[in-house]
Amino acid sequence: MDLKYFLKNLPAFDEFKAPHLDILAGQLQVEEHADGHVFIEQGTQGKALYLLLQGSVRVTRHDMNGGEEHEVRELSDGEIFGILSLVDNLPASATCIAKGPVKIAALTRDAFRQLFHDASPIGFHLQYMIAVQMARDIQEENKRFRTSPGRA
Repeated sequence: MDLKYFLKNLPAFDEFKAPHLDILAGQLQVEEHADGHVFIEQGTQGKALYLLLQGSVRVTRHDMNGGEEHEVRELSDGEIFGILSLVDNLPASATCIAKGPVKIAALTRDAFRQLFHDASPIGFHLQYMIAVQMARDIQEENKRFRTSPGRA
């Protein structure tokens, strides 16, 4: 698989020039995982941002009150998950588990930091994506809080 070509065809990266995509592709670690592999566990710090190259990943969240697990969504080829793992000391708000065999490309926090030196436009773009995701998470949490039973 040509990782640079895959990246260029994703809306998140389609406007970047080839040299920057080469650098990003060089920072990504391509891995294959079996069904049931846990990439991110709710409440713990994630290890990397993941780009799903092939397969499916289930995203679940435990309810804070009753502890029940709810499926949030299912991810497919080309989707990015775990972006908040790039932020130090930030526990994950959901669990991400392989549904069947998967192939991913991982970007660690160290590799993310290196992007600012080697391909700063992509580093800043990922920072923007982090901010957008954090805003979404805050909105979701606010909505859950406002609609939670027993709120006085």
